[in-house]
Amino acid sequence: MASRDRPHRGILVPALALCLGMHASIAHALTLDVGIYDQKPDVYIARDGRPAGILGELLNEIARREGWTIRTQACTWEQCMRLLADGKIDLLPDVYYTPERAQAFGLHHVPAMHSWSQVYARTDHALRSIEDLRGHSIAVLAGSTQQDYLKSTLSGLKIDARADAVQNLEIGFQRVQSKLDDAVAADFYVGELFAQQYNLVATPIIFQPTQAFYAAPKGRHPEVLAAIDRHLSAWQAKPGSFYYRTLDSWRLPRTQSLLSRYGTWIVTGLSGLLALTLIITLALRIQLGRQRRLLRRTERRLGAILDAIDASVSIKDLDRRYTFANRKHEEFLGLDEGRLIGLRDDEVLADADSLANIRRGDQAVIESRERSVSQVTVRPRNGEPRTFLTIKAPMRAPDGALEAICTVATDITERLRAEETAHHLAVYDTLTGLPNRRTALAHLAQMLESARQGRPIGALLLIDLDGFKRINDMHGHGTGDEVLRGIADRLRASVRDRDLVSRVSADEFIVLLNGLGDHISDAARNAMHVAEKIRLAICNSAFSIQDKPAYVTGSIGLTLIQGEGQTSDTVMREADMATHRAKQHGGNQVTFYERGLQSEVEQRLWLEHDLLQAIGTPNLTLHVQPQFGRDGRVTGGELLARWNHPTRGAVSPALFIPIAEETGLIGLLGSWSLRFACDALLALQEAGETYPLSLNVSPRRLMEPQFIESVRDTLANKGIPGNRLIFEITEGVLIQDMQAVAQRMQALSRLGIRFSIDDFGTGYSNLAYLKRLPLYELKIDKSLVQDIPNDSDSIAIVQLILAMADQLNLRVVAEGVETESQSRFLFEHDCHALQGYLLARPMPLEAWLDVVRTRRRSATGAAG
Repeated sequence: MASRDRPHRGILVPALALCLGMHASIAHALTLDVGIYDQKPDVYIARDGRPAGILGELLNEIARREGWTIRTQACTWEQCMRLLADGKIDLLPDVYYTPERAQAFGLHHVPAMHSWSQVYARTDHALRSIEDLRGHSIAVLAGSTQQDYLKSTLSGLKIDARADAVQNLEIGFQRVQSKLDDAVAADFYVGELFAQQYNLVATPIIFQPTQAFYAAPKGRHPEVLAAIDRHLSAWQAKPGSFYYRTLDSWRLPRTQSLLSRYGTWIVTGLSGLLALTLIITLALRIQLGRQRRLLRRTERRLGAILDAIDASVSIKDLDRRYTFANRKHEEFLGLDEGRLIGLRDDEVLADADSLANIRRGDQAVIESRERSVSQVTVRPRNGEPRTFLTIKAPMRAPDGALEAICTVATDITERLRAEETAHHLAVYDTLTGLPNRRTALAHLAQMLESARQGRPIGALLLIDLDGFKRINDMHGHGTGDEVLRGIADRLRASVRDRDLVSRVSADEFIVLLNGLGDHISDAARNAMHVAEKIRLAICNSAFSIQDKPAYVTGSIGLTLIQGEGQTSDTVMREADMATHRAKQHGGNQVTFYERGLQSEVEQRLWLEHDLLQAIGTPNLTLHVQPQFGRDGRVTGGELLARWNHPTRGAVSPALFIPIAEETGLIGLLGSWSLRFACDALLALQEAGETYPLSLNVSPRRLMEPQFIESVRDTLANKGIPGNRLIFEITEGVLIQDMQAVAQRMQALSRLGIRFSIDDFGTGYSNLAYLKRLPLYELKIDKSLVQDIPNDSDSIAIVQLILAMADQLNLRVVAEGVETESQSRFLFEHDCHALQGYLLARPMPLEAWLDVVRTRRRSATGAAG
């Protein structure tokens, strides 16, 4: 509670309060409903209906000076507290401070009266300590702090005493005189008045130093509380003021002893003592006046200094209410002089982030009791946000207790903007707004370090505009600058947010690409895609130069950032050499520093492009390689993709099938293959053959959401039964998600589709799937077939596969059969069918149909 007295303890605050009291503007006329309970001499209602007593007279004087009208409402203490809580009265005097009341009501800051509580009893009492209350009854004011204190204290000390609640303390004194109670607890001023009146005496039991305030409903009349603070602060700083005169007028004179026969000597001695006292008092008053004038002069000087410095200075109490603010701080918040006193930050600021920042800083000082320095951004109600370097320091009372927070805030907004501008000029190109060469090299160094730590490969693209000097020479540098800004915009739009675009010289740009892949081939391919995208972005759209379209092209040098053996200088040199080579070949093209990668990526690009064009044309078709049984009859055939490029000749499936997988063309290629297979089955059916055909299905195609529906529709449209098709899948597809793959295969099996495991024996080692999946056939990989019957390991593996298949009732086809010894061995060990160059090479469908027709004619002729 001692912290409630802090408005008296600084140099600034009393002077500020006095100044505000002298210069406060005249408030608007205000009528206040004031609740008053009968508690002489603190407060009561006089016969004329006005407030009386110590707090009543103080309120009357403040109301007179402020122009308020006071209407009184009589109530008991408990009734008054309820009226205040319900907002049915505007003000209640003589409210003693407790933390709970400070939360529930609005209180001013300067205490109106300091007092303490004391126990009074009859002259024959034997009460010397609180322990002596055991077995006694004490009268206390109902709902008062004395009642709460005694109840908790007596209970805590396990003292069996009765507290009788009364509606006013005079009744309590009467009850003690009438021996209805043994003692009464009252504050000092009330006790001093009624103790003599009812022949009671004060006991040594003193407790609970208190401070009395005027209370308002929570959130109401802050201006009234602030005005009360101003007047009380001014009065209490000045001895002999209305405040002290009022207190003195209600203090009863002490009863004095009758003079004895020594009265003359006593009077003479007292007269001398009085004279000496007057002399000492006069000397002290002169000295006090001198010190007071010096203090006022110091305060005026300090106030002038605080108002003149280029910083916001403020002091807040522990309730976060302002008790001082210099002019700079008031101007920032947009308030008139003195209007901030008594308000909190949330009453003058609306921005939630600003309030949170301020609260965080204040709380840090309260918790640590230490000085703190921070950078805070605050947005006033009517203004732009400003950034402050804020120093907050604790202010302590003479006993060391924390009583306030002092804040000194220097506006550093312009300095930060200047620093930001300087930083921007240091790392960005002023013309295009792109990072400059220095920034690009720093980023390149980071990418090299990341690559050395095993992170994905990156790439550097060096772009040199072709013939840009001609634009400057013909149209001027202003036009050239517009073109450069346009190029910068196109480059930014062509890359990802995590990539860096930089202008490194007049007409040269760098693009740094992050995370292109873990393998060189993938990274090179992805880098080439981006480089080609950038090249097209530069050249495909014309710039407007003097209202005429003009096209600009760029030579792009590309090198990968792999880390090992590379430095920033070597990477830049590689990219520069690649760019130079691109210019030598006519410009407007992308060139790799690594020639091998150039060929590989170029091959990749034309493969992607030309494969898309080839699907559905005679250049891309499926060849048939038949499978033969032990008796020499054809038991089935496998459809194998073949691409005959018009300029590059035959392209291996080992090249274009992976490309189709990676680029997503496999879906288009797979749909076309399925339709081709159905047409082939129809053609064989017309030729009198009904054996099935096998078709390779990629893992990606198998797991496509619409694949099953697509197969169903194709079979229905072509009129082909599903059991005429065998889908060959590799063991690798089973590693992905066994359960999902099994569900797909079961659904396709219901359409009649049968499944074969291709290249069996070279991949997935967990053979449990053989029982779980709807399999029809196993195909022994040619790598196992080619070494039999001469290699014992291959023989053992093949024999194991055949035995296992027989046990599981699976058909077995051996691939890559090229010799009679291989054929003989496989058939001797019960292999169902063979496929390979020994028996037949893959051939176009029409060629196989011719073979079929010829074989049937031969068979018919032999039968005839």
